[in-house]
Amino acid sequence: MSAPTITTLGEFLQAGQAEYKIFDIGRCLTELSQEEFAAIEQQQRPYPYPIARQAQLAILFQHKQHDQQPFIWFLQFPLDERGLLNIAARNQYLEYVVNALGHEITGEMTEEQQKQLQQNPYLLTPNEQQRAALHARVQRQQKLSPSIHFETAEAYLRQPESGIDWQQMGLQGLHDCAARLEQLPELSKAIATHFSHYPSAVRQPLAVALEQQSLTPPVRDVLLQNLENSNAQLCTDSLRALASASAHPRVQKAINKLVPNANADQLVVIAARLWPVLCEEPNLLRYLDAIAELDNSLFDALFQDIIALPGIRPLLLSIIAQQKQSVAVNEALNRLKQQTQGS
Repeated sequence: MSAPTITTLGEFLQAGQAEYKIFDIGRCLTELSQEEFAAIEQQQRPYPYPIARQAQLAILFQHKQHDQQPFIWFLQFPLDERGLLNIAARNQYLEYVVNALGHEITGEMTEEQQKQLQQNPYLLTPNEQQRAALHARVQRQQKLSPSIHFETAEAYLRQPESGIDWQQMGLQGLHDCAARLEQLPELSKAIATHFSHYPSAVRQPLAVALEQQSLTPPVRDVLLQNLENSNAQLCTDSLRALASASAHPRVQKAINKLVPNANADQLVVIAARLWPVLCEEPNLLRYLDAIAELDNSLFDALFQDIIALPGIRPLLLSIIAQQKQSVAVNEALNRLKQQTQGS
């Protein structure tokens, strides 16, 4: 009996006797179920979190029977105009891997095999924040100890006035703290108390760490209060940190209240990190009005970003088809259309 034909990454990992997890790392760190990823690979559904018409993925896997460190592939695949995975690119990547490794994907690689794998065009080099967020999430999921940077970061975040030099904190430590707030209620309360008083050089990377992990109610509530703060940077940092709570009704209400007076940075954060807020028509119309007041290039970039999101695209196209947008938005869309046709 012949072996089944392998046509997808999921099938390849299963054939290699691997346990695996798939994460989107392009927008916010989000785990994709194996069933969801299978549907994406079979073009049965668009990729849910596109960024610049790409799917940015981390695939974490290890052999089911062997006690070993997990392997991680960081990959980037193009998406077509419908947001579906580019199958030719996926197949080419599979070909690279099979040629280099066969089906022994969890074995020790030779230098030649590593070289072969490095030569494929679909490898993604994640930034330091993406790596740190993934590492923190996985360590927590697997009930492993956090990094060596955790204790210093936790001590500083609990008592910023204690004399600890925040410049000695590793970025990984902030991500480890953010990933463990639910297990560390005292740390959660401390961050809620001190968030607005941390130096901006601490608060901004902390906000990036928080956006990738689940928030506790005390932290969420303080961040919501900060959205009304006159300090624009504190407001922006708090907005970004709320990304993982974007489906919460109070978060959605607060962001919709902010939108008409939001600055350009805040409007970018909403599109990039808090787009679920825009999945209802009144909210999306309000957001379109706000970005229509920005300069042309920023309007164009934000509009093209949100129309690529499958959770927003049908609603946005329906609004345009029914001419529900304001005059200012319509003028911006006509200009964009003419510009696109002329290029």
